[in-house]
Amino acid sequence: MRVAIIKSNYTPYGGGEKYTTRIINAFAEKNQQVDVLTAESGMWQGTDRQARLVTLKQSRYNNLLKLLTFNASVNRHLRNTPYDCIFGMDRTEYQTHLRAGGGCHAAWIDRRCREYSGARCFSFRINPFHRTMISFERRAFLYHGLKRIFCNSNLVKKDIIHYYPGAKDKITVVHNGVEWNEFSIAFSESEAKKGDLLKSLALYPDRYYFLFIGSGYERKGLKKALAALTLLPDFVDLIVVGKDKNENKYKKRALKTGLGQRVHFFGPQKDVMPFFQISDAFILPTLYDPFSNASLEALTMGLYTVTSKANGCSEVIKEGAGYVIEDNRDIDSIAGAMKTALQGHLSKTEIRKSVRHLDFNSQLSKIVDVCISDIIQ
Repeated sequence: MRVAIIKSNYTPYGGGEKYTTRIINAFAEKNQQVDVLTAESGMWQGTDRQARLVTLKQSRYNNLLKLLTFNASVNRHLRNTPYDCIFGMDRTEYQTHLRAGGGCHAAWIDRRCREYSGARCFSFRINPFHRTMISFERRAFLYHGLKRIFCNSNLVKKDIIHYYPGAKDKITVVHNGVEWNEFSIAFSESEAKKGDLLKSLALYPDRYYFLFIGSGYERKGLKKALAALTLLPDFVDLIVVGKDKNENKYKKRALKTGLGQRVHFFGPQKDVMPFFQISDAFILPTLYDPFSNASLEALTMGLYTVTSKANGCSEVIKEGAGYVIEDNRDIDSIAGAMKTALQGHLSKTEIRKSVRHLDFNSQLSKIVDVCISDIIQ
């Protein structure tokens, strides 16, 4: 079987890129011939040597042109090159199998509109980029040649059915996977390394640390986490890892609200493991996250995880392993959820075991096996 996997870009911090690499290797391990359709072939790392990288043209001028030109390049390539399975990991119009890892864009815009003013909502709706994203999304979900939509949460499944009911019968939910076994050494070494790691990061050992990981602080809910922190005891601190062009604005907010000594910004990190090892709990009051990989990794490292029901990962949080916030607009609710982390709950070992069934290999096998079955039927 000849397989094309579509992913335009690569970043070392991206969960989507890591997942794509795993998918590429999973197909190759099943002895399938794999082409990766990408605009950044030279940047890909860790892909199976059996996979062939096909470099396609893409404009770098702005996000809209990136979207349009890569889609056009993919369509042109597919017209001239036949594949049995076309597996989309990006915002392109036509594929036989699509992993909606970024969720439903129409739902995302509506969630943002509920959060912000009417003027800002109007700007979202008339923005050419968002309009094109929704147009591509509609064509992709309703394309007659599409055999399967893989959603990483029931949250995304419900969104797609709501906005595109014609896609209902093509949806399969497979939650994100995590390197459960690979994390075992780091987990077992956490306590022994914690003191030295705290010292190297200039953090005090007598604090209780919540960890926030996410790029795009507004969507991930950092403003709300900061507001909730003001309602927690003084010994509770917040570690922030991620990338945002407005990071200085958040630093100023922390200072203005008296949190200057309790919030620690570390920016984007290629290796976030030391931060999992030193932290006591995880917080992500996100506005919309189809399935946060960072949340799942936190659970895998035994961290009590506080997140909103707008995070698909909330579906796998067992009782005692975390707390799911019903209304992430209510600061008192977020603070109350964070306070549960300071109380009795499952041990770190028990929290880690609660997500063992989500090991990457088993989750990827489900996806690849379904794709092969769809094609050979």
